[in-house]
Amino acid sequence: MIDEILKATGLPFQETQFLRPPTGTYVVYMDDLTTDGPDKMNRIYLHNITLEVYEPKPDKKAETAIESELDKYGLHFIKQARYWIQTVQRYQVIYEFDYYTKK
Repeated sequence: MIDEILKATGLPFQETQFLRPPTGTYVVYMDDLTTDGPDKMNRIYLHNITLEVYEPKPDKKAETAIESELDKYGLHFIKQARYWIQTVQRYQVIYEFDYYTKK
């Protein structure tokens, strides 16, 4: 599901990291997985998603695109305040949300 959400934003994205980051705004995501289910059967999966949005300058359009997609899926999210990362010369905004899948 996370790939569908991010594709719909039109932003470049990659899981974990970009080896050669794009020059514009881009997204790196992490999907931490927790399993559950009846005895000896993992059938329920909790995805704890972290989206790291890297912006050369504040990019309200990109943030709106992400938030609109999360809203379409009815996902409640936490958005952290934008801050400057000196080492990569980028602003960063972090989104966190969870969703379940079943097998």
